[in-house]
Amino acid sequence: METQLRVAERSAISTSIEYSLDSYLDGVADATMIFRSAVDAHLHDGSEGACWQLARRIADLVRGLEDMQQALEMRPAALAPLEDASGAATLATLTGLGRLLRDMKRQVTGLAIESGFTRRGRRVPAHLAVDVQELTDEVCAAIDALVETCRPERQQEPAAEEGRRGVGWHEAQADRLSMALLRRILADEALDVDTRLLLAQFVEEIDRVADQAEAVARELPTDGRAAVGTPGGAYAH
Repeated sequence: METQLRVAERSAISTSIEYSLDSYLDGVADATMIFRSAVDAHLHDGSEGACWQLARRIADLVRGLEDMQQALEMRPAALAPLEDASGAATLATLTGLGRLLRDMKRQVTGLAIESGFTRRGRRVPAHLAVDVQELTDEVCAAIDALVETCRPERQQEPAAEEGRRGVGWHEAQADRLSMALLRRILADEALDVDTRLLLAQFVEEIDRVADQAEAVARELPTDGRAAVGTPGGAYAH
């Protein structure tokens, strides 16, 4: 039988790690906003300097989050007793979120590089910009849904997820939008072949982020919360 001191220690460890995980998830949300801003700058001819500033911001942010993740990974003995209170905050989930962060960082850096080629047909034509923005909104919504699903407090209040559009719903919307965009781009004879291919790659890269968010959601533990993919869970419509 555990002593009161041991119970208190476990409670303190749980609170400390949950706080760290909340901070980590806040960082993921911040990275998502930077990603959204980078796409917006690309769509609306943002200055090269502004694009590189966003690239530096996400690089610094991801570096800090990687340090935080490493610190959490060094505490497996502390993570073990958290049981349901940790919910999605397992080492596997952190690894998945880390992949997602690195991909967003790579894309924001790529957009900064692309900002130096504004006169080479690499910008999104105005008649496609609205659709690309809509796609980006759904992709970011998928990440936001993932972040909220991973919150420690969400693990303790699964009923709060009822009626919430989850990661899978937004990822499916992103897939639908990206496919429609690809069809429009590839059929647009006003664009030369090279431009069509570059635009198609750009759309696929944005949609890829939603795919990664869904992959992380599927890896989440289901003990102590509504199961991913079930009514009231992360994929509820």
